[in-house]
Parts: sequence; C-alpha cells; structure tokens
Amino acid sequence: MSATLDATIDLNAFYKLAREDIKSLLGAAAVNSAVIFNNSASPVTFYVYNYIDTVYWVSAQRVLVAPQTYGTVAASGSFFKIHPNDNANGEFLVAPNRAYVYSGPGNVRPA
Repeated sequence: MSATLDATIDLNAFYKLAREDIKSLLGAAAVNSAVIFNNSASPVTFYVYNYIDTVYWVSAQRVLVAPQTYGTVAASGSFFKIHPNDNANGEFLVAPNRAYVYSGPGNVRPA
C-alpha cells in the first residue's frame, strides 16, 4: 500500500513559518536538518552531501521537492552541500535549523 501526498504552501506563509517557528517546519526531522522551499517552476531533486565531502560519489540524502512546496534536507556538519538535480555546478550551502528559498540555479536565499 502506498500513499500520495499532494500539498502546497504559499511562499509568504513559508517565510512566516521560517521566521517565527522553524521547528514546526522541521517537525520530527534530524537535529542537523534544514528546509528548502522550491520556488521554481519544476520539481527539483536536492542531493545532500556532507560539508567535507569532495568526491560526491554517494549523497547523504536525496529529496524530491515539487514546485511551490518544501522539503527537509539532512546531513552531518555545520553546513551541508546541496546539488540541485545532482549538478555540482549549482552547489549551494545550507546550515542546520535554517530555511531557504530555491528559485533556480544560482538563485538561493535564506528565508
């Protein structure tokens, strides 16, 4: 048996949650986790690598995030390296317990 979740969140509501209650966005996620809102027009798979990883053979996690929704990423360290759609050229860093808005390659900002 499998379940399908079809959910979206308004970007303004995401900003409000990120400012006022990041823990509610993270829910029961791991301590070293962050939230990424996909503000682009396409689904994005965020490949998560530990900060010290330089080879990128095995990601710590992969998270598929539909447009206008958010996903939780987790890895170890004080920062994580994120590769949108496993593209190292689009790499950006996130810090645990923070929220970010991804609007496309090279366009990531903290919430």
